[in-house]
Amino acid sequence: MSNYLKMVFVIALFGVGINNIYGQSDTKDFTKSILSAQVRDIKSNIMNEDFELIIQLPYNYDKEAPKKYPTLYYCDAFYDAPLWSGIYGVQFYDKTITDCIMVGFSYAGANRDYEGLRARDYTPTDNSKSGLYGNAEKFLQVIENELIPFVEKNYRADPKFRALGGCSLAGLFPLYVMLTKTELFNSYIAISPAVQWDNFWLNKLEEFYHNGNDILSVSLFMSVGEKEGLNEPVKKFDGILRSRNYKEFRYKFRVLENTYHAGSKPEGFQRGLQFVFEPLIKK
Repeated sequence: MSNYLKMVFVIALFGVGINNIYGQSDTKDFTKSILSAQVRDIKSNIMNEDFELIIQLPYNYDKEAPKKYPTLYYCDAFYDAPLWSGIYGVQFYDKTITDCIMVGFSYAGANRDYEGLRARDYTPTDNSKSGLYGNAEKFLQVIENELIPFVEKNYRADPKFRALGGCSLAGLFPLYVMLTKTELFNSYIAISPAVQWDNFWLNKLEEFYHNGNDILSVSLFMSVGEKEGLNEPVKKFDGILRSRNYKEFRYKFRVLENTYHAGSKPEGFQRGLQFVFEPLIKK
């Protein structure tokens, strides 16, 4: 089991604190939802790897059958599950997003090299020829053929709304998926994405996509910190996307004021959730 359940009580206490201030049941209900998060081990036949899914269900999940829910899938759950959970909680309290199922990607087993594993699985190329990178294509196959089918078989996840998010290398990966397997998710959140990877390989992938398509029928939220090293590369990629005028492309870009790389996560995740869930709120 991951460190998630060890850290989650911090978020739970945060939720209780808000509930004491406002005296509302919504936040209390959300705190209970965090504490009931499930950790599911999945053996991948495609990669011969032991994955772990951190799954958080809406508080009223058991009371609202047969209702299906939009699903947020996110990378780096071994680091970011409590952060996504806390941000979801306050946004749900404010009614800026709807109920959803949250599914975080992690790795099963003790003492895993999370940095090495994420570098391997979130990068699309291995310019070093070391075998330590460039596994994004295979990891995408795992997501499409093993992880999503598991979630949608065992939970009431609505296949009509899937979002994918992450930051840094885990922000590069959603952009890679968007340009290679566009229809697998209908919404993407890319925070401070490592677009400079392998001499801006992503720019070449986008050009290849553009040469064959004038439609990009997804929602994308992308952001970067004003003071981080990725500021100029990400703004350049934003300019490329804007210049394409893709049809059906719902897109928002934001530069986060006075923010460095690691600090881009909280506001980026929050703004990203608000943006991709906005069409559901308006229904």
